[in-house]
Amino acid sequence: MLFLGVDGGGTKTKAVLLDETGKLLGMGISGPTNLLENGKDHFLKNLKECLDEFSELMYKEKNIYSCFGLPAIGEFRNSEEIVSNLIERNLGIKPNLVVNDVVVGWAAGTLGKDGVHIVAGTGAIVYGKKSNRTIRVTGWGSLIGDEGSAYHIGLETLREVSKQLDGRRRNTILKEIIFKGLKLKDNYDFLEFIYSSGDRRKKIASIAPLTYNAALQGDPISLKILKKAGFELGLAVYTAVKQLELVNPLITFNGGVLEKNKFVKETFENYLKKKIKNPTIKAVELDPSLGAVILAYLLVNKKLPEDFILKLKEINSKFIN
Repeated sequence: MLFLGVDGGGTKTKAVLLDETGKLLGMGISGPTNLLENGKDHFLKNLKECLDEFSELMYKEKNIYSCFGLPAIGEFRNSEEIVSNLIERNLGIKPNLVVNDVVVGWAAGTLGKDGVHIVAGTGAIVYGKKSNRTIRVTGWGSLIGDEGSAYHIGLETLREVSKQLDGRRRNTILKEIIFKGLKLKDNYDFLEFIYSSGDRRKKIASIAPLTYNAALQGDPISLKILKKAGFELGLAVYTAVKQLELVNPLITFNGGVLEKNKFVKETFENYLKKKIKNPTIKAVELDPSLGAVILAYLLVNKKLPEDFILKLKEINSKFIN
């Protein structure tokens, strides 16, 4: 018996294959798999590239359980069925579970227990579960939502720089850092970076570390952008906790914005500690791809044995992080 876990995202996708003892048999990494943002061809190409790393081994095994955590699931009608059929027809594997990528992040963070999980990377989305009740907050996509994400930080930064360029705001170090970091010479380069072809979400999200760098150097505008991001992420989590009526909730997170940006993380945690009594807030212990394995494992087993969890943690430390 084998367990396949897939964690798709707006920037990259990761797949892992384990046997029933928790031994890692293969791992593959590829580009983004957001069907709505990237289109069917890129979705299938990147997913296939992930699975090709161990496809020969996988297709020999008849007794295989799989969970695909992918962006955009739940964001269009009949998404689970449509994506499942798309994968089966084109890649030759019938998924047992197709869920939004935030769900596999939740499983990686809570190990399948009640709690709330937030992904704050290229995009942002919250998922919570209490017994049989589930909730999803934010994650409305880059055009109208994803507040607090790297994309949203990048977008707010570009808007601020544009105002500095034409004199609506006074110049700060932010403009200098953005131009230097992106190797821009003038306004034409600035416009070309924004509107030229390519992966728009990934490109704009890549600006977030530059905003963080500016904030570290004392730029007040950058700090304001990052604190606003932390507030938005905290508000999304608080909304889920409140609606699920969780007491002393477990709150987990993953994604570069909360893992690597101290200004966002501090604002996020301080907001939640003010709004919620006795929250436990921590980063996920496992990669979300292993969260997908957990969900696949629980399809055939009622609970997660401690020795299996220990194997997952070992894989996480040796092969993934």
